Amino acid sequence: MISSVKNFEIGIDSSLSYCSITLFKNEKIIWDKTVKSEYGHEKILSELLQNLVTKTKIKADHIKKLHLNYGPARFTAIRNCHSLMKGFFIDHKVEIVGYSIFEHFFLGINKKLTKNVLCVIDTNRKDLAIQKIDTSGRLVGKTSPTKLKSNYFIKNHYKKKSYYKFPKIIYPYSPI
Repeated sequence: MISSVKNFEIGIDSSLSYCSITLFKNEKIIWDKTVKSEYGHEKILSELLQNLVTKTKIKADHIKKLHLNYGPARFTAIRNCHSLMKGFFIDHKVEIVGYSIFEHFFLGINKKLTKNVLCVIDTNRKDLAIQKIDTSGRLVGKTSPTKLKSNYFIKNHYKKKSYYKFPKIIYPYSPI
């Protein structure tokens, strides 16, 4: 599929319960795969990368930018992404573009915002990360991590609502 064409970009992420790798050029997706998994991200990411290389024939020197999530999230999974990419690009320079999981989330919103958004993400360790995002996608202030104590959130927030439900948020999961 790809021979000697250059200037591709690759995004890799496994910061929450999904592993994904996306290859793109000029904001057009060439190859994309996402797998939901609670554990074993390092093996899944290795298989996804092997699949990408096999199907597209891409080489490290064809890629000019690497997009990596820097959290907040499961940092062991984020380190897995960094390690895998370090091995893939061992003999080649690549520009690294870091992004916050909140910036990633903002890209998946498919309607024009007229107000700021308060984004709350469960990082799967009884931690919540809270961040305000303005209507243009810029992060406002610093990310506020909150450690949940046992059932504190359920007792103090969830059951105060008469209908006992949170609004469902569908997370748009792909690294671009």
